Amino acid sequence: MLLASSATEPAPKPTPTETFRIALGAGAVAGFTVDAVLFPLDTLKTRMQLASSAVPKSPAALLTGLYAGFGPAVVASAPAAAAFFGVYDYVKRVLEEFASRDKARLAPLCHVVAAAAGDVAGSTVRAPFEVVKQRLQSGLYSGVGAAVRGTLAKEGLGGFYTGYGSLVLRELPFDAIQFPLYEYLKTVAMRRKRGGQLETWETSVCGSIAGAISAALTTPLDVVKTRLMTQNVAAPKYNGIVHGISTIAREEGAKALMAGVIPRVMWISLGGAVFFGAFEAAKKVLTPEIVKRSNVSSSTSVKPKVA
Repeated sequence: MLLASSATEPAPKPTPTETFRIALGAGAVAGFTVDAVLFPLDTLKTRMQLASSAVPKSPAALLTGLYAGFGPAVVASAPAAAAFFGVYDYVKRVLEEFASRDKARLAPLCHVVAAAAGDVAGSTVRAPFEVVKQRLQSGLYSGVGAAVRGTLAKEGLGGFYTGYGSLVLRELPFDAIQFPLYEYLKTVAMRRKRGGQLETWETSVCGSIAGAISAALTTPLDVVKTRLMTQNVAAPKYNGIVHGISTIAREEGAKALMAGVIPRVMWISLGGAVFFGAFEAAKKVLTPEIVKRSNVSSSTSVKPKVA
């Protein structure tokens, strides 16, 4: 039968443009899913990182209002994740085509460069929302409107990019560890299945392991980022990420640079499972639809020659 024979034909490989569109949609779905499910862990992590630099917080205070700042996070999650994964997948695909003759050896480098490009794109979108979110989580403002008005009044539009450099500098080493490790774990898993396609839960496990390791190693950078975004702008204590790390280590001890590591690892580990699982599942749904629509669009755009 025609249907049976066509079903056995290999699916067409998406073009770089189609890959970008697929990753935009899948990244948006994955980012929203993670923030909606695991936001309380992020709030707890933020408050623990501030606890030694502000008024000491009781356990009750740490656990109250765990969804403070959820609105800005949800608004940012879809476009930021879409920007990151759209750029990451597109750059990775282009670099892998250039490195096709030595793909196995150059694959980790391709993943690192692609992740770095994605970091800049995602952080540019996320930074203003991250500033508002963390100021709400830390109790500096009581609502989104107050946080936006207060930031504008005290710092102007530039205030929404306070700590932008530290955000990017946190993401770069994080993803430099996470994404090559994630791709490597997927390769190992596929090798064990002798080239068979991974199930969604298998990609989730790979993402979870990669995320947990990356989260633990980059916690000091996250602590500094949190302090920079929530410090008193009238009398700033930290002048950048290097000064922040040295000041915290000198005044509070090296242990303070690991504040919030447990909820951070839990949040990113669980988030890795949810994020990569949702991302790969969404890609499976979106890929045939986007490729199909692109083929239909390209076929209808071809005009017959007039004799």
